[in-house]
Amino acid sequence: MRNSKFKSQSGQTLVEAVVVIAVGTIVVGALVFATIASLRNSQVAKNQSQATKLAQEGIEKVRASRDRASCIGGSFGGGSCWTSDTCPTTGSNACAGPGNIWGTQMTASICVSPYNCYFKINSSGDLDYISSSASPPSGQGESLDNFTRYIILSDDANYTNWKNVISLVIWNDFSGIHESRVSTVLRKL
Repeated sequence: MRNSKFKSQSGQTLVEAVVVIAVGTIVVGALVFATIASLRNSQVAKNQSQATKLAQEGIEKVRASRDRASCIGGSFGGGSCWTSDTCPTTGSNACAGPGNIWGTQMTASICVSPYNCYFKINSSGDLDYISSSASPPSGQGESLDNFTRYIILSDDANYTNWKNVISLVIWNDFSGIHESRVSTVLRKL
């Protein structure tokens, strides 16, 4: 009878050990999963914060470009500039064409509906026209590490007095494509 008691007690101990190992594995797995999720969320928040700062910086660079009466490079509006008068043709602010941005309405002939034209900020801090399209032209924006920044100009019937400016920053990570947008209205000086 004594042997049967030992056999049943040792069997219960083995079952208890298996249950403890299973519960321990589940708890450790849950902790690892929570840690990984926390690290991913932290990275997403860090990227979102950095993208918002880059978007705000883009708005400030466009504002500074307007304040300096800089040229807008590329084929937009025949070489426009931010000045309200004829664009300068010589000197550091020289533009290729005679127009200014306040005389150019973002219409269907220039930009794709909803009349958005895409630009990037060049190394001088001025705008370069990229394209007019319904969505950001892939690979043509300003590359900033893991981020790509686009400047979008649009307007309405008030185009001679103000332009709507959107700074769009796009990035891709483990959870997909993300974007941060900051917008403002620039008035004619």
